[in-house]
Amino acid sequence: MRPIIYLFLGLLLTNCTKKVLVRYKQLPTEMHSSESLTQMMLVNRSPKIVLRVPETRKGVTNDQSTDSQNKKRPRELNKAANKQDDNLLYNAIEKQLFREGFSVRDRGLFNEVLDKAASVDYTKVNGLTNTDLILEWINIDREVHYNTNRCYEATRKGKEREIQLPNNFRRLGASVEFKLIYVKTNEVVGTYKLHYTPCTDGCAYIYKGGRLHPSVPRTKIGPYEAVEQDELELFMTDATKQLVRAMR
Repeated sequence: MRPIIYLFLGLLLTNCTKKVLVRYKQLPTEMHSSESLTQMMLVNRSPKIVLRVPETRKGVTNDQSTDSQNKKRPRELNKAANKQDDNLLYNAIEKQLFREGFSVRDRGLFNEVLDKAASVDYTKVNGLTNTDLILEWINIDREVHYNTNRCYEATRKGKEREIQLPNNFRRLGASVEFKLIYVKTNEVVGTYKLHYTPCTDGCAYIYKGGRLHPSVPRTKIGPYEAVEQDELELFMTDATKQLVRAMR
């Protein structure tokens, strides 16, 4: 009789549904600014700055663009969608730079000047662009993997009880890298890498049968939960705030 009772209790516990939280530890930022940047910012608190981003394809007419768009394969369409998402991130950075008191130059016009220049010697285009600093977008990684083998259940006493998971639970984070160039001297005066870590304050899940299930529907990419676009835009705004603090 007892083995049957134990089996019943085991099944009951296995199928028990609990509300839990998942957390990941925030990765530290990697920020390095030179002394020459510090001195320059002391003299000019509101420098003229441009965000330089990866080049886009040029020389395509509207008709050609439409025809090629219709012939694109799914993979190419995904790349086009990612480029549109990137533009929203660029805009978030420029808006925050403007809020921080910088004079933000038009990156499209700036890139036209660079395209016409024989080389990327920024000192030669300083007079043409009237720009003090170039914030160069180096890279964004939208698939930084975060893993944990535990979650946390709130107890009646206001504390948390740790629950070990049978398998690692994985989510996607992101990271972005910048390089800062002082146009007058063509000197790299700063390098910055910032991380978007998911669930630093805890994300709610349903724990059942040894597995975690989202409490609300989320976009999926394979076995990982994707970083939502609005989360990335907020991350870029916050990253720009941190970057400006490091510059000043």
